[in-house]
Amino acid sequence: MKEPKVSARITATDKPAKKNQSDVAAILLDSAFDLFANQNYSSVRIKDIAKATGLNSALIYYYFGSKEDLFLKVIEAAVEKAFLQFDTITANSATPKQVLFSWIEIHILQFTLMQKLAKISLDYANTHEHLTNIDKAIKKFYEKESVVLKNTLKDGITAGEFRDVNPADMSMFISTFLDGVLFRTVMFPNFKYKHAINCMREFVLEHLEPHTIS
Repeated sequence: MKEPKVSARITATDKPAKKNQSDVAAILLDSAFDLFANQNYSSVRIKDIAKATGLNSALIYYYFGSKEDLFLKVIEAAVEKAFLQFDTITANSATPKQVLFSWIEIHILQFTLMQKLAKISLDYANTHEHLTNIDKAIKKFYEKESVVLKNTLKDGITAGEFRDVNPADMSMFISTFLDGVLFRTVMFPNFKYKHAINCMREFVLEHLEPHTIS
């Protein structure tokens, strides 16, 4: 159920200085992200976010308009952050194998962020009321991940670095395994996710090794 908008006005004294607006928005997004991940989409209210940040609820509506719009921005910001680090560490990747290695490595380097993103996406998926924009934002992550993996695999096959496999099937395997690690750690906090991810990466890279003719 949508949370009703409030009619509280933002006065000149309530409105943050222009130079601080991006900082305030970032604080709100971070706090909202934590609350959505630690509780769930349905139970979190704007007043909860206001309490967590020490800011007025009206200020949150001023920045984001509604809880649904805030949740959308949380999803978009998390996806952008994950791919930004991936783009950064792959900027000097010379081979498809290095790119594939880096994408899997992101799930170790950014494990907390990826786990929160997975959890809030699942919580939202279990709600009865879905919004098109939020559905698209969640789907966008998986679509972009699929493109990265499939293109990397295709490049590796063309270059002779990987053996001939079905890129769509292999990318689905990698993505599904990584999701499984994220969700298993929610259920079992002591699960050794780094070891699991490294084992999968070793298995995948070994499986992709070109066959040698003896």
